[in-house]
Amino acid sequence: MVWLLNNVYDVEHRAYFMSEKKMELTPFKIRSHGASSVMHYDEWYTPYIEMTGLLPFVQLVSRSTPNLNVAAVTTLIDRWRPETHSFHLRTGEMTVTLQDVSMITALPIEGKPLCMSTDSEGWRQQMEAFIGMSPQEPEVEDGGNKDRVPAGATFTWIAANFAHCPEDADDEVIQRYARVYMWYVISRTIFANGTGKNAPWMWLKALTVFDNKFSWGSAALAYLYRQVINC
Repeated sequence: MVWLLNNVYDVEHRAYFMSEKKMELTPFKIRSHGASSVMHYDEWYTPYIEMTGLLPFVQLVSRSTPNLNVAAVTTLIDRWRPETHSFHLRTGEMTVTLQDVSMITALPIEGKPLCMSTDSEGWRQQMEAFIGMSPQEPEVEDGGNKDRVPAGATFTWIAANFAHCPEDADDEVIQRYARVYMWYVISRTIFANGTGKNAPWMWLKALTVFDNKFSWGSAALAYLYRQVINC
């Protein structure tokens, strides 16, 4: 075995298991879960989503998300090197750049970095103050321990409570529904995780102020790099 860059990484890499251990590995499961048609987009949301810089992206994924070639994506990941953040191919190196992110997703790449505390202590109370409600705490059986649940809400809970903005909604309610809509969409697309069930609290927290002028494209690229390493 000829080590490409880092032998510690190489012996844990899928390519090593396939070439040296002769293991048959199946393609990965794509983590993007799509924007979903369950959540209704209301034109009342538009000015608030526009303030965040996410409007072109939301309009893009709300219509449809592209069909992804699972085998091709898996093959690329097999050739990903975390040391250089690039794909090492027979023809040379290739990587995903900020310009690619901007051109493909229409996410803003200029602005403030999306940096914030990920501390989730008291997240239920904060969520209730922010959007008016939070998921119920899990029930504890007699003599049992309370199940540990991730900080956030399931997509089914969000859809059940925020799928349609009331027709008589005032401005405060519209803003609340607009935030939850964006939270739902970015948790299923830009920041999708392996479960496909939960929207993490921290992404709602990032939408506290509409005109924060975050560089969402930079955050998306950093998240992509991290998830490719964890495959």
